[in-house]
Amino acid sequence: MINIKLSKTIAQKIVLEMMNVIPYNINVMDENGVIIGSGDIRRIGNIHEGAKKAIDNQFVNEVYEEEERMKPGVNEPIIIEDNIIGVIGITGPPDEVRRFSKLVRATAVLLIEQCQLDEEIQNKKLNMQKFYHELVHRKIEYDEKFYGRAKIYGMDLTKKYQTILVNGNINSQKFKIICNKYTHYCDLDNNRGVFFIEADQSYNLLLKELKNNKEINKISIGGEEKIIAISLENAELAMKFGIKIKPSTLIYNYNELKFFIHLSYDTKESLVSLISSLDNVGSKLELIQTIQAYVEENGDINSVSSRLNIHRNTLNYRLERIKQLTGKT
Repeated sequence: MINIKLSKTIAQKIVLEMMNVIPYNINVMDENGVIIGSGDIRRIGNIHEGAKKAIDNQFVNEVYEEEERMKPGVNEPIIIEDNIIGVIGITGPPDEVRRFSKLVRATAVLLIEQCQLDEEIQNKKLNMQKFYHELVHRKIEYDEKFYGRAKIYGMDLTKKYQTILVNGNINSQKFKIICNKYTHYCDLDNNRGVFFIEADQSYNLLLKELKNNKEINKISIGGEEKIIAISLENAELAMKFGIKIKPSTLIYNYNELKFFIHLSYDTKESLVSLISSLDNVGSKLELIQTIQAYVEENGDINSVSSRLNIHRNTLNYRLERIKQLTGKT
């Protein structure tokens, strides 16, 4: 048995569309003969006796004389895959309305099948978004079942993906056009979204389109990872620290910023080791003071430069010098 069910919404849509074409009242009944769509809304919810006979006999039922609960007309079953899912009723003398019966039934079937297809497409999109949301939160190793689910949506998780995190007006029409071109995308909240993409030609094309889109305020790249959620976490960190260090920059790359990120999140032992490295290369005391201030101010460039009483450009130069001297990346 098929699962197609004739809804009230589809039934009324059939009625309205067809009554613009033919000059007779149309009723649409469900599989039990109950009127669920009609040009005469007063009849909705009533049992249609002519439809019930058409369902019982599985054949067209024509009514010639008006009776207590029936008006003259033609009642034709709507059959999809050998199942009666409803009945089309056209009120009027059968000899006059018969020629419209097949047209209305065929149109009804097309509308029902289209609505069914639209619903299936919508359900697939919904399930895909559910999977993407699981993908951005799952930090444990993928199993065979998860790999299989990913393949349904065209993702081969045995390969490394990287995330491109965007901040801006993600509900704009121009941004939606980009999303439709690059399938693997997920909204994170009202102004942030993430693309999952392999490092191939499409990566460069997407980045170029995002750079040229005026609706995008910031872009952050998380780098290639076996676990996509880790790449997204890196992208979020890169955006957080990138905005502090270089607020006017459009694109932040985790691989370029992870030294400064680790500087603020490393353990005390790591910090001691880093300071020792600077001592070994004979660096000035100001570089060590810069590291200490950077860590204590949680990477906030304005706070660090104010605390050290130096210009932002001087601070950025020192941080780059620390990176070069220690070999930290």
